[in-house]
Amino acid sequence: MSPQLDVAPQQIDWTPLLGWGIALIGLAAVAAVAGQVIKVALGNPIPYEVRKELEEKYGRWAVQTAIRVCPRDDIECIKREAERLYESRILRR
Repeated sequence: MSPQLDVAPQQIDWTPLLGWGIALIGLAAVAAVAGQVIKVALGNPIPYEVRKELEEKYGRWAVQTAIRVCPRDDIECIKREAERLYESRILRR
């Protein structure tokens, strides 16, 4: 009598493939967010000519603070806020 080998059907282990897939999706998401952050950080919120004009009128500090406070590309808000900051600074002295 010859010995018989019990051969079990092989199952594929999907765990490493699933782990790599999740890692790639996570890296793609991080890259997309980083791209948006860099675009916002390095972008120009208002045209150079308008900024120069406002800085001459209200001062660099007021314009930079107004740019940080106001929504992006809202030039009217930046003008109002720079004027308000300038006046409050002058009246405080």
